[in-house]
Amino acid sequence: MKLLFEASAPVSARVERVRALIDDGWVLDAFLGGEEARSYVDVDHRPGVVGFQGHWWYRGEISAVPSADGTTVTYRVYNIARRSAWAVPLANRLFIGYRRTVHEGVAGLARKIESHLGT
Repeated sequence: MKLLFEASAPVSARVERVRALIDDGWVLDAFLGGEEARSYVDVDHRPGVVGFQGHWWYRGEISAVPSADGTTVTYRVYNIARRSAWAVPLANRLFIGYRRTVHEGVAGLARKIESHLGT
């Protein structure tokens, strides 16, 4: 498993509140777009971290850690291809623009969390 991209965003809420949303599935629905989108990925989680895998190469993880101003939410994208891992960038057009998409995705998730929690 190779880390390809990582982005973080602040959330103005206590980490316990954010991790509760990770643990009950709310964060995954907010990030992926609900149950319909979840049917295309395998989901696993441990307390405070949710992982989701799809396609032949992709694993995403969302986690939350305490920060000085509340919580930092982090989204990581991994290459989990067992074979032909070298082909992942080619199959994804060399990931042009993907870093921005990852940053925008976690920033949008942070705002959704704050809105949901009323912070």
